[in-house]
Amino acid sequence: MKRPGYMPTVEERVEWHLEDGTDTLYCCPDAWALRHRFVNRDTGEVRRARCDKWTCLYCGPRKVDMWRQVIAEAEPTLHIVLTKAGNTMEEASRALTTWVQALRRGSKGIGHDHIGARPAFHIEYLGVSEEHKNFEENGFHWHLLVKGADFIPQEYLVACWQSATKGRASWVWVTAVNNTRAIGYVTKYLTKDITRERKGQKTIVREGLIMRVGENGQLVEDREQVEALVESKARRIRYSRGFFPEPTKAIRARLFSRSEENGDAIEVIEEVTTEDNETLFPELSKAPTETEETEVSESQEEPEVQVSEWKLQEVAEFTRDVQVYRQRRRKALEEAIRERDGTGRYVSRRVLGLWEYQRSQLRLAC
Repeated sequence: MKRPGYMPTVEERVEWHLEDGTDTLYCCPDAWALRHRFVNRDTGEVRRARCDKWTCLYCGPRKVDMWRQVIAEAEPTLHIVLTKAGNTMEEASRALTTWVQALRRGSKGIGHDHIGARPAFHIEYLGVSEEHKNFEENGFHWHLLVKGADFIPQEYLVACWQSATKGRASWVWVTAVNNTRAIGYVTKYLTKDITRERKGQKTIVREGLIMRVGENGQLVEDREQVEALVESKARRIRYSRGFFPEPTKAIRARLFSRSEENGDAIEVIEEVTTEDNETLFPELSKAPTETEETEVSESQEEPEVQVSEWKLQEVAEFTRDVQVYRQRRRKALEEAIRERDGTGRYVSRRVLGLWEYQRSQLRLAC
């Protein structure tokens, strides 16, 4: 029994965090992140690397909080929900693009009386997809934050959405954004059901080479086309070119370079890639297709390449030894605890709430 006022040592706190699984509040447990560091070219400052995966209990909540702050900079005016977008992300993304284009074009209506005429709304948007509870029947739906219009009649939204989904969907929900609550409501879907990250499947035609016996008994090469189901590669987050007032990299750099007295600072390292050659924010790396002209990736938004002041270094060799991994994880946790004790900076309430929610989702998935 510990005496009143007893202060545990850092080593004891490390053991407690590892036992109850709360170590993910302080450092990324990914094996790749544990053996890499970011080093400042100018000052020599060293920071721990992060895997930046949505499913990571350390990185996921911080990515959601980063998105919340970046989206707030855009100052959206409307929150719109589009239902029954499709059962694959390709289908849902195509319907969203068609809907936006219809709103932007407007309609002259039919006949001399211009029946069904609609004005054009030059909107910009950010969309986050969500799975419906009854996925087989309803598939994905979109949560959109829109700017460029303070009011759009619901009948116009419904008419465009019915056309975009070929009559599959007939319900659209819209409300004005009067505070940051709607922004938080949208960004929470970045972690909702994140353990599944279902994107659906699409059918593709592949050409294969087969061998058959010819008429003279010799082997003959022949080609055959077969249909195959593959996982959708479309992104869960989509935004139009003019939604953000400035490049998202600039917003992140400005927001997170500020030190928060009681907050959990989010480090922003530009132009660094992980082992799988994806950017640290892969949701922004998809270039638009011909049917997605209004959507941009971060690389298109900022074509100029700037050399970062941070460089990525490998500080430990790759290993499959579990004991070595555990030692590295323990060391990273100890460093994080000592660093927080020295700076007096603790985990923010927002990140803590997201972490607890995501951990509960992971428990349910198990």
